[in-house]
Amino acid sequence: MKMIAKAAVAATLVATVGGCTMSQSTPQQLNTTNANSRIYIGALTCNVGGSTGYILASQKSLDCVFLSKEGESARYVGTIDKVGIDIGYTRAVHTVWRVYSLGSVRGPNNLGGTYVGEQGTVAAGSQAGGNWIYGGPNAEVGMVASGVVKDAGYNLATGVAAMTIKLQQ
Repeated sequence: MKMIAKAAVAATLVATVGGCTMSQSTPQQLNTTNANSRIYIGALTCNVGGSTGYILASQKSLDCVFLSKEGESARYVGTIDKVGIDIGYTRAVHTVWRVYSLGSVRGPNNLGGTYVGEQGTVAAGSQAGGNWIYGGPNAEVGMVASGVVKDAGYNLATGVAAMTIKLQQ
């Protein structure tokens, strides 16, 4: 029951704190804007590989850098898997996730793990959409990404996303 409550809080938090904004800020801008936040811990910037949607599922590779609001950084690699409607193709894009901790997770080297949540994007040349995911160490981390990306492909995707990242050694 405690996990369900944490997930509900995370979903509400992520949706409220930035899920609907459509501007893609830099990690430095996000860190400056959220410097006084008790739960915002930094920004995860990912290069997301392109893919072709096969109606019900897709998988994309991730190459990411986390920049904490204190200025420390760490590299991560991983994948994002989508299950739901995913029709069309997307080119490689650059995504910035706002990262929030609802517990003791702090520091750039502590984000590795699996995250699940919702995603939705539409691309017709440019891509617009938003994602929120929750999980990671002790299921205490929430992330949200939203924005507009130019020249992203042609795609309609909505459903459940699972992102797995690990610290690159």
